[in-house]
Amino acid sequence: MEKKRGAIAIVVVGYNRPDSLKRILESLAKADYNYTDVPLHISIDHSGNEEVVDIAKMFEWKHGKKKVVYQPERLGLRKHIISCGDLTEEYGAVMILEDDLYVSPDYYNYAMQALEKYGDCPQIAGISLNTRKELLESPYPFYPLHTGYDVYFQQFASSWGQVWNRRMWKDFKDWYEQNQVLPASVKVPQTILHYPETSWAKYYQTYVAEKEKYYVFSYDSLTTNFGDAGEHFNHASSAFQSVLFYGTKEYRMPDFTEGVKYDIYGEPVGLGRYLDIPEDELTCDFWGRKQEASYRRYLLTCCKRPYRLLRRFSMCMKPMELNVINHIDGEDITLYDTSERIPDYKPDSKERLRFLEYGYGVINGRDLMKWALDRLLQKVSRKGKKS
Repeated sequence: MEKKRGAIAIVVVGYNRPDSLKRILESLAKADYNYTDVPLHISIDHSGNEEVVDIAKMFEWKHGKKKVVYQPERLGLRKHIISCGDLTEEYGAVMILEDDLYVSPDYYNYAMQALEKYGDCPQIAGISLNTRKELLESPYPFYPLHTGYDVYFQQFASSWGQVWNRRMWKDFKDWYEQNQVLPASVKVPQTILHYPETSWAKYYQTYVAEKEKYYVFSYDSLTTNFGDAGEHFNHASSAFQSVLFYGTKEYRMPDFTEGVKYDIYGEPVGLGRYLDIPEDELTCDFWGRKQEASYRRYLLTCCKRPYRLLRRFSMCMKPMELNVINHIDGEDITLYDTSERIPDYKPDSKERLRFLEYGYGVINGRDLMKWALDRLLQKVSRKGKKS
């Protein structure tokens, strides 16, 4: 295949983890490139750990120019990432890779194809290289609808490998400078707003939801995360690993108007047409994770809610929206009219167990208790580290 000139600068972000930096640089070196003149910019936040800087300087990059920047003073993660986003002014487009990531052999080719397709699309705020199989901040699985293309769109800003061009970054940066204090928005999961002040992602994620923009996601993940101990985690964990795509291909990418779309909660967008309801009057909350203040006139959910029931569907098919699209009758998914509340409402105490069974099959009680205990101990440990 004839080589093409690269257009995305790879920006590797490091701090004080020499082994992590070495690992991601080795994964970059082993990847496939159908492009030449690919810039590599390694930005190291100041920590006093000269070993990290030495690894960056000694690394041999064969695909273009390499630049190593060691910050003269500590920036912290949020300011560091923001400064790396500002590199779009220098390079035109950047790919941000924190040092605990590992890339697929095809990561750069995917990024280039996605940027060529969506770089000028005003609804696109970024291109994600990472794909998780779980809903954000939840134990429930995420099954995006597959219609034959290799990508879908979601109102979520990935932080485990992402591409921004100058247009995308400028739109966000203008908003960011006016929103240093985030509102208690009902448009994003509350867990996002509770991210630490060192998090840049909670700003980008809120921006994406507020402005109704989207990221491009591949069904196959082009990065995975080792979850190394660092600024936001006090111990390494394999819980953040994604199923890494380990091949090469030409990616089939739809026009934005034709693509499958999800909101920041992982709920499908566009089901109104299958229910003969205006989309702007419908809230889809299959998993019951949205705040009641965000509900519109009609609510589609698997949870019991205190409103007038209009229609019911099964939740047998995966992904969940196929039950609505194909009008599969059942007792699990309910369409409510929120303008009419009903008395004597009693919540369903077993709905969370039904969600786990839907996602993972028959649940072993002993394993479920062990998982819950492990999660509790991790939270207690994190709080102890902060205090």
